Amino acid sequence: MSKRQYAYLALAVLFVIFVLQNMQLDYVSFLFWDFSMPRLLLILSTLLIGIVIGALVPFRKLLPGKNK
Repeated sequence: MSKRQYAYLALAVLFVIFVLQNMQLDYVSFLFWDFSMPRLLLILSTLLIGIVIGALVPFRKLLPGKNK
């Protein structure tokens, strides 16, 4: 196997360990809703929201000298 395949295998094993350790239910309150969801989904949904917000912010405007 190549180094890339070992890296993918290591990442897959770490992801499986992460999933198995985060299957507990967490209770979430948001505005008027109260619900429970697995901690893994809570972490991944927070990550997805952060990615979307990060994609919406124009990064080039933050860099000095790059304003047009």
